[in-house]
Amino acid sequence: MIRYLSQTIESVHTMRTTFSFDQKRTIATLSAAIAIRMLGIFLVLPVFTLYGERLTDSRPLIGLAFGSYGLTNAMLQIPFGRLSDRFGRKPLLLISLALHGVGSVLAAVPPNIFALIAARLIQGTGALSSVAFALVADSVDEKNRATAMAFLGASIGLSFVGGVLVGPIIADLSGYASLFWLSGLLSLLAAVYVAVAVKEPPREPTTTDVAGARPSISSVLTNPDIVKLDICGFLMSFFMSSFFFYFPLLARQHVPLQSYYLLLGPMLLTGIIVMFGASRASDKGWAKTAGVASFIVLSISGWLLFRDNGLELQIHPFTVLTIAGMLFFGGFSSLEPILPSLITKASPKTAYGTALGTYSSLQFLGSFAGGAAAGFLSTLGMGYILIALLIATVSGMLLMATIRTV
Repeated sequence: MIRYLSQTIESVHTMRTTFSFDQKRTIATLSAAIAIRMLGIFLVLPVFTLYGERLTDSRPLIGLAFGSYGLTNAMLQIPFGRLSDRFGRKPLLLISLALHGVGSVLAAVPPNIFALIAARLIQGTGALSSVAFALVADSVDEKNRATAMAFLGASIGLSFVGGVLVGPIIADLSGYASLFWLSGLLSLLAAVYVAVAVKEPPREPTTTDVAGARPSISSVLTNPDIVKLDICGFLMSFFMSSFFFYFPLLARQHVPLQSYYLLLGPMLLTGIIVMFGASRASDKGWAKTAGVASFIVLSISGWLLFRDNGLELQIHPFTVLTIAGMLFFGGFSSLEPILPSLITKASPKTAYGTALGTYSSLQFLGSFAGGAAAGFLSTLGMGYILIALLIATVSGMLLMATIRTV
């Protein structure tokens, strides 16, 4: 996400000179709508575990609630991608936003942890990621697609930065539930904005409009690069959910809730600076190398966070947590734009929705698995989550190293 911010700063002039007026309008309006929706999601990330502790003492159930959003999102990414290929992107965007809004409201008023899990499952039915990226891909030609996706990603990146910084402050002032009420309101605003401002480009008649001739999921998954990238998306999101499950538990040992920005601010700022170099390397055809490096950085972050207590460093724990967070944000923010970009390069144009749907499904399934695993493994000890994260990052390195699409 942070990489998108740095890439966008470099791409503003390109936006002015490369895209037509209609393309600029589509990119700008869709970016704004997605930013509004994603802000509601990111507000909750740094404090969700603390919210769950208000309802239960069971870490496994809190982890299940944290990750359950990703489970239903994973289940619906492929169907929504397929339906958007056939019936258009905009209707599916509106349905996704409405479902997420309903789930957010229910998550604000759960009587117990099981109701929160159910609400999170409903939230996850708002599966719009593959549809949004496919709409951008539809709107611009291939040579300008990376720049267009950078602008869409920049809106997500800004929402991410704003959400994780402001979320703890709002939770401290108004309570944890207020974040879910705000998330529901933002989904409603995004839906209205999409309905009014987003215009889907005319679809070109193709043989894939005939149901029997449409590219199947199995045909997309016969491409080995797509399969590898899908798995990398799973592993990246597994790490992300594990990090944010534990972050508030680690942070509260050093700073109060309203001061989380003292930790998150340097993490985000350093990530933005570091990602300028990664952005340029990726744009010059070094995406695979950047991907491998990102997984290496994540592995170092995981070791710093969850190493055995006997391996104490001669550094204050607050500083260690900050450095680990910087590494996490750097590695994660590098991978998030690289992987979907490579997916579109490996996929035929008529199957963007399907290919991005399979990728997003694995990505959100990773979010579910990471949250659930973090909750369960927390009952066994830090060493177990460290082993899980190292297996994930090493697997990601090996998969990225064998990608042929660049």
